[in-house]
Amino acid sequence: MLDIQSLGLEEAKLAIAAGEAAAEKLEIPMAFAVSDAGAELIAATRMSGAHPRILRHAIRKAYTSATMCRNTLWFRRDLEDRAGNLEQWGDSELTTLPGGLVVKSSAGFVGAVGTGGGGKHDEEIAHIMVRAMGFEPLLDKRAAA
Repeated sequence: MLDIQSLGLEEAKLAIAAGEAAAEKLEIPMAFAVSDAGAELIAATRMSGAHPRILRHAIRKAYTSATMCRNTLWFRRDLEDRAGNLEQWGDSELTTLPGGLVVKSSAGFVGAVGTGGGGKHDEEIAHIMVRAMGFEPLLDKRAAA
C-alpha cells in the first residue's frame, strides 16, 4: 500500500492568497495555480485585469513542475544541457517558462505552484507562495557551482 503525501486545498488557498498579496503590492494583475503530487490542479485563480491566457500559463507551470519534479527553469536547463526539446516528451502541457516551482517536504515531492503575468517577478512570487504553505523553495545547486 502506498502512503502518498500531497498538497491539498488548505495549502493551495494559503499559496494563492500569498501570491495575490505580493502581486497587489507590485500592482501587477497575475494568475496562480497549485497542483498536487500527481500534477492534478487543486486550485487556480486569475486576478482582475490579467489576460485570460495568463491563467493557462500558471496552470501549465504548476503541472510541469509537479510532473517533472523540478522547477520549470531547471527543466529548461536540463533540456539545454542535453540539447533536448519539449516535443521529445510528447506532452503539449509541459513548459519551461519561469514561475513553476516544485514543492518538496521531508516525505518527498508533494506538488507544485505556478505563476503567470508577473514577468520578471514570476519566480519571486512563486517562492513566496511556497513559503506561505510552510515549505522552503528548492534551490538549484548547479547555479551556485
